[in-house]
Amino acid sequence: MIAGCLPDIAPKLLSEKSSSRVINWRDDEDKMEEFFGANNVKLNQASNILVEKQFCEDTEKYRKENPDKDATFHDQFIKLLISEGCNFDCTYCSERLMFPPYRSFQEEKLVQACRSMIEKTGKHEVILMADSLGDYGKDIGTNLPSLIRKLKTIHPDLKVALNNLNPASFIEYFDQIVDFLKNGDIRHLNLPIQSASPLILKLMDRSYTREDINRIFNLLNNIGFKEFDTHIIIGFPGETADDFEETITFLLHYKPKHVLTSRYMEAPEMPSAVLPNKVDLKTMINRSQEAFKRLTGAGIICNTDDSDLAKDRLKRINLYK
Repeated sequence: MIAGCLPDIAPKLLSEKSSSRVINWRDDEDKMEEFFGANNVKLNQASNILVEKQFCEDTEKYRKENPDKDATFHDQFIKLLISEGCNFDCTYCSERLMFPPYRSFQEEKLVQACRSMIEKTGKHEVILMADSLGDYGKDIGTNLPSLIRKLKTIHPDLKVALNNLNPASFIEYFDQIVDFLKNGDIRHLNLPIQSASPLILKLMDRSYTREDINRIFNLLNNIGFKEFDTHIIIGFPGETADDFEETITFLLHYKPKHVLTSRYMEAPEMPSAVLPNKVDLKTMINRSQEAFKRLTGAGIICNTDDSDLAKDRLKRINLYK
């Protein structure tokens, strides 16, 4: 039996390679009842888990002290899930094939869940989690800055980390985010740029320009905010050596604390799959290795598909030997 995201991301491949029964993510309620029988409680009646407690104080220290366990950067925070789904249409994103319709969770429920966890644990750093963080509230008559302000009323020491904030959303709420930063309300920013090449950003259908990310990262540098990281995709169709160099030069100039570099992965159902000028695997690997060397040489923490950290994480979950 196959469940999760693959039935919606690669349905043709699954039908060709497997005869297993499939539970599509969007049809999981009906399929689970069909395969396992009816239950007294329907899936749509189950309560959403909106908040998780902080798992560890320091991820790196925890991993060293517990070599048989894993932890990520996010585990250093109380995790608050604020929405599901995504409204962006990036041409490479296979995940949006299986996402449910975008839905923001109610402000009052989020604030109450967060308040209860803070009172229970005594911790005050909260990371806001979503696939499309900046779209929060647009479907229920509010927005992300409003949620942050209401969370801040819980405790004067509360700080938020913003995970997976599309640069387009930063631009949309630019002045309000600047105020949060200057007030010390933001503990960390995750801003996936994916590329700094105008051509590649256009092919990716990212909803911002090179000028936009220059504006954002200039701001962060100018106010001395250092707790930010980003993601880039290496080898997107059409990426030339000059496009790659433009992205690396951008990163070396603005010096994010951490950069996650991922080789382009193609899903047959996505618009990017039909783009010309594919980058071969050898070139992608070479560019990934060069990015790692140059970024780490500049003091930027860099994780790649082939880095020791990635191999170690796979080993911990028994996928790498």
